[in-house]
Amino acid sequence: MPPIKIEPITLTPDKYRHEFKTKATKVFLVFVFWCPFGFLLASILGYKGTTRFLVALGFAVPLAIAGLLAILLAQRIGSGVLQAFLFPRGSRASAAITSHAESLAARGQYDEAAAEFAALRTKYPHDIPLLRVEAEFQAGVGGNPQVAAQVLNQLRRVPNVPAAVELYATHRLLDLYLGVLAEPGRAMVELRRMADRFPDTPDGQGALAELTRRRDHLAQDQTNT
Repeated sequence: MPPIKIEPITLTPDKYRHEFKTKATKVFLVFVFWCPFGFLLASILGYKGTTRFLVALGFAVPLAIAGLLAILLAQRIGSGVLQAFLFPRGSRASAAITSHAESLAARGQYDEAAAEFAALRTKYPHDIPLLRVEAEFQAGVGGNPQVAAQVLNQLRRVPNVPAAVELYATHRLLDLYLGVLAEPGRAMVELRRMADRFPDTPDGQGALAELTRRRDHLAQDQTNT
């Protein structure tokens, strides 16, 4: 199945006019909002009559400009806060659209969903949210745990991958190797990796303790035999 194509939005003359009217309306409303403050300042300074009106407009213009700049700044900061909330701990917004693949999986069309995910991964090989979604799909019902392990390894190789994402991928690989894939040797490798990569974290210390426990148990079994 080919990758999902997102058609670019083309602005028609009507849409251009709508965009212009929207922006002009915002500027006008901000200007009107600051006009009373301009009159207040003009009155405090002792201006009267037509002069007060002209001075008030003179005050309102820079106040409106400052207000617009403050709104734009607040929007930019708010957008960053929202991104941090939606994609916490160093994750990134996805460029790929996975809703179609996920809907296929939800309907039980697992082969079609796998093909859709594979096509998206070919197009977006470094898309962290995409790789996470595909890994969870492949690790679940109707998926292929071997493919899930491949995707998780690809996720860890993403350039400049956040530490939290690398830790997540390692945890999920351990789940697979200790669970459905039943590969204790690979699990030992992942425990060693986690202990080395995150030595000062509870995850790393727990991995080291589990690695030591498993090695001692293996050595005891070999002694008994």
